Amino acid sequence: MTMTDTGVKPILVYTPPEDGKPRNAVDAKWMRLHRAMLNRRTRLAKKAGEIEDRDRH
Repeated sequence: MTMTDTGVKPILVYTPPEDGKPRNAVDAKWMRLHRAMLNRRTRLAKKAGEIEDRDRH
């Protein structure tokens, strides 16, 4: 397969600030997404538990 130059620029990898404090809207958005990802398993387990509790009553 032949690759041709289409003028597409590579996207740089986002790295969060070292001090963990957002400096702009991009940092704030990334940190919200990161926290949501970290808490996803807990939220799903909590939601599943709430559904089970409702079924028992």
